[in-house]
Amino acid sequence: MVETAALEFNMKEPTKVSGSIEVVGDCAYYRPAGKLTFEEAVDLVDQTIARVRDQRIPKLLFNATSLVGFRPPSLPERYFTARRFAATSQSLVQLALVLRAELIDPEKFGITVARNSGFNADVFAEEQDALAWLQSKPEK
Repeated sequence: MVETAALEFNMKEPTKVSGSIEVVGDCAYYRPAGKLTFEEAVDLVDQTIARVRDQRIPKLLFNATSLVGFRPPSLPERYFTARRFAATSQSLVQLALVLRAELIDPEKFGITVARNSGFNADVFAEEQDALAWLQSKPEK
């Protein structure tokens, strides 16, 4: 039997975002929707990683395909975002990030930075691929 629960977070979530975090077994799922700036979207992912980490949930599937209002990040933005997420995760959360295809760097530069920083993360254009990747990863 798989246990399902909704996590209530006291996060400073932008009021422009709808959605809630669902926990099934060892994985948290968040599929927010709304219009955000790039900086707000980064803050939202970072806050979610922190809350999942604090709840000792080892895996996070963050589907950001319904977040709009920002352009693809620059190379430096990818670098600093990946480093920020890595620091927040403290190597305790594995992240599968689902983005619209036009936001994904074909070379996955940010993922390389994240992994070099000790953060087990990957990015996907399809949620089913992200879920398969997460399920293939043993719990830490």
